[in-house]
Amino acid sequence: MSYKGTTYKRTKGVLWTDEICDWIKERVPCREYGYTSRKQLLEELNQTFNTSFSVHSFCTHCYEKGIQLGLCHSNSAIARGEKHWRHRPVGSFQEKKGYVRIKIGEPNQWMQYQRYVWEQNHPGQSAEGKTVIFMDGNTRNFSPDNLECVTRGELSVMAELGCSKECSVDERRAFLLMARIKIAKVKLFGKEYQKTRAHMLYLKVKDTPEYKAKVHAQYLKRKERYQNDPEYRKEQQNKANSYRKKHYAESPEWRERVKAKKRK
Repeated sequence: MSYKGTTYKRTKGVLWTDEICDWIKERVPCREYGYTSRKQLLEELNQTFNTSFSVHSFCTHCYEKGIQLGLCHSNSAIARGEKHWRHRPVGSFQEKKGYVRIKIGEPNQWMQYQRYVWEQNHPGQSAEGKTVIFMDGNTRNFSPDNLECVTRGELSVMAELGCSKECSVDERRAFLLMARIKIAKVKLFGKEYQKTRAHMLYLKVKDTPEYKAKVHAQYLKRKERYQNDPEYRKEQQNKANSYRKKHYAESPEWRERVKAKKRK
């Protein structure tokens, strides 16, 4: 016995017109106009425009046009005109993943409360695409002086510099200042600044006993793997051979060096 799944096909002769889209948008969000399910809205649409859309095709068209109905998929037992018991008015609060959120619009528009407070105290500025952090590390302190808007790049650089949840306000402000200075230098001097800085750090630590011990431990680990793992040994040999062929063909100095070794 074989089971064949049914494939979705659009209804022939039925067009999803702009008039239908405008008619639906005038009734969104649907709960404010007394609809408690998609089925109720669909029945009225089919009667108004003399169409025969199914629930699946109706939802697909709404998704393609970016229309958010704000209704659950299943039919509801709530009477028409009444709101669901889980509905929360604008201005309500909820906690999600340890942060407080506030409802800013219907049908289901929420925003982190720290971002909402920051934008209210900085009119004309938006924190979209950025992060509003708590300078004292307390996620319940929504004082405007305790909130700071930073970019994702600044936040990652702060973490690289050693900023953590246990830092004080002054330490976090210092880390933020150093991160902004570092990002400004990279923008000003480009990638060459990063290479030069990395080389300077290497020259500073290369002669320290800790760095030498670390390099030696890595060498012993690679040596042990080279001796015990045939696949790894073959891979490294292929890399070395390809490197030699490339430089032997391109560099005259390399060719002279190889010829001198062969004479010896």
